[in-house]
Amino acid sequence: MTAQVCPSRGGDASPRYSALQDDPFSSVHRLSTSSGSRPDIDAQSVMTAPPPYDISSKPFLPTVSFQIETPGKPLLALPLPLRPDPIPIFTVPTTDTPSTSTLTPTYLSLRPTRSSGSSYLISPSPSYTPGSESSPLSTTTYRFGPSRAPIINIYTPHSHPPTTNPFLPSPSSPSSESGTDLSLHPHDSFPLTTPSLLSRTTEFRTRHGTFQWCYASRRERQTLTPVPNSLLLLEKVTRVARAHNPKKPDEIRTLIARFIRDETTRSEGSSASSAGNGGRLEVDLAEWDEGEKSEREMVVVMVVTTVLAMLKREVDRRRAAQFVVLTGAVGN
Repeated sequence: MTAQVCPSRGGDASPRYSALQDDPFSSVHRLSTSSGSRPDIDAQSVMTAPPPYDISSKPFLPTVSFQIETPGKPLLALPLPLRPDPIPIFTVPTTDTPSTSTLTPTYLSLRPTRSSGSSYLISPSPSYTPGSESSPLSTTTYRFGPSRAPIINIYTPHSHPPTTNPFLPSPSSPSSESGTDLSLHPHDSFPLTTPSLLSRTTEFRTRHGTFQWCYASRRERQTLTPVPNSLLLLEKVTRVARAHNPKKPDEIRTLIARFIRDETTRSEGSSASSAGNGGRLEVDLAEWDEGEKSEREMVVVMVVTTVLAMLKREVDRRRAAQFVVLTGAVGN
């Protein structure tokens, strides 16, 4: 199934970024002119036209990078849920250091059971062992039923629940899929919504603004080396009302993060045809340079938590396709 690109740009159109944001996929810079004259500018066009697309502005510069390690769902497999193995998220070293396999993960995503879709993000200590108590940084709750979007709760560093154990049901205990036990005074709580049933774009509105995860077009992927088979973009969306048509606002998009899966970054044991497999997550925190450290930390947690939800959605779509194929084979 062909990934659906970001709805605002289409297959070949370039995205419109804010004045502080450069096209992260272009290495061509606009040549400055020697003329000092300025062209005539229509005042009405300035009031109503969308912001200019300036490719000479600041480029996308990752502040921090992570490596997410999960094999995902292979193309040829039974439509069974993935095992509830912890998903480690490592901070990519900036200097020559040992491989990530010898480092303690910065974050760890946990699922209580194989049949549960809900997950919990923690920051494990060096002495962490599976089953030990840890304080969740975020929770993602999947609720049973159609048109019920997953709910994400983000906790501040000093107000999160004391331990995940009360929220991790054992196989014999009732499931907490309703989400009522996972809302212990979060700093932020928001659903992950999609424009339509077939759309692969995901939008969420938070205290930090409105964001969208979407898939890059083929042209955008081809500007990276090596060319990734999958490129996810997280953009902050600012809607500006038009003077002549306030009911249809313009969108100013600022690239916040990108998730790259290519030959060098995809998780070991996965392939280009795998769904929901790990890769390299790059985050640009320039939007929050003036904010407090705790705010920047919560933005990172938000980015990591939502990209993991995107990976789960890929797995769910793969399982649905496998179920259709299996049902057709049995019927024949």
